Amino acid sequence: METERDRRRNAAAMLVFAEVVATGSFTGAARRLGLSKASVSREIAGLERRLGAQLLRRTTRSMSLTEVGETFHAGCQRVAEEAEQAERSVGELQAEPRGEIRLAASVSFGQLQVAPRLPAFLARHPKLRVRMDLTDRVVDLVGEKFDLAIRITGRLGDASLVQRRLCPIRFVVCAAPGYLARHGAPREPADLERHNCLGVGASPWHLLLSRERAARLRGDLWVDNGDALRRVAVLGHGIVFLPTYLVGEDLAGGSLVRVLPELVLEASAFAVYPQSRHASPKLRALIDYLAEALGPTPAWDRFEARARRGARGVRTHAAGVLPER
Repeated sequence: METERDRRRNAAAMLVFAEVVATGSFTGAARRLGLSKASVSREIAGLERRLGAQLLRRTTRSMSLTEVGETFHAGCQRVAEEAEQAERSVGELQAEPRGEIRLAASVSFGQLQVAPRLPAFLARHPKLRVRMDLTDRVVDLVGEKFDLAIRITGRLGDASLVQRRLCPIRFVVCAAPGYLARHGAPREPADLERHNCLGVGASPWHLLLSRERAARLRGDLWVDNGDALRRVAVLGHGIVFLPTYLVGEDLAGGSLVRVLPELVLEASAFAVYPQSRHASPKLRALIDYLAEALGPTPAWDRFEARARRGARGVRTHAAGVLPER
């Protein structure tokens, strides 16, 4: 029965064997590994003895792989590559972040919450550059050669992506004091059917309310940008259902007022990158920084923390199917 010691010996011998094949000779392998030629020869002989098979055909002038050796070498190559990757990983952990990071984020979140925080990050890492693309579509990270994306959703459904939660995202219902003075404040969700609900047709309204009730909502303006809807709401034109990272300052300053505070939709901002890519020092540095700068209690939700201290029984809805942005 093979012992742990035998397995370790085989692993070491596999690396020696891979080097022999790579260099084409025992002498070349010995030179690259810092061993004597006799030590290399003993490792290969011991490996063949334990396997019970000849791996190399050797003459005084040439060396070639046997059929068994070719099959075995493929496995040895993988072991050698993994060992090299492990060594590179250690070096990268100690390396200074440098180079360019291509980052994708939604228009509003990127413009209002990510971009203003990047100068402090770049001051910490002077050898880094960031190129941020703002778009509300879901980018193809691999095909479009992005290093990282920030996506806002209830949950990520793509198993090929590595994800890290950066901060909570909460959607709330609000309107300007002037609008509420003219039309009255809704006291229950059914009252929304009698109001001008801006952006009706966007997914957050449909996730907040039942499909039947959301279908009965009416609004005279739809814009495919949350910040634009916020500006219209501040002018007193209707009720909006928007994330607090957009309306937090307005709620704190009084230019918008929350209505139906029991209606809250919960989501998260995630940093995502492909599993196929190694998390380089520059990526780890940016993700760690964003997690620190944005969460877990974002600055834009401080007004909400004060409100919750005086509230009881607030109902929240998990945005499990909120489309990724």
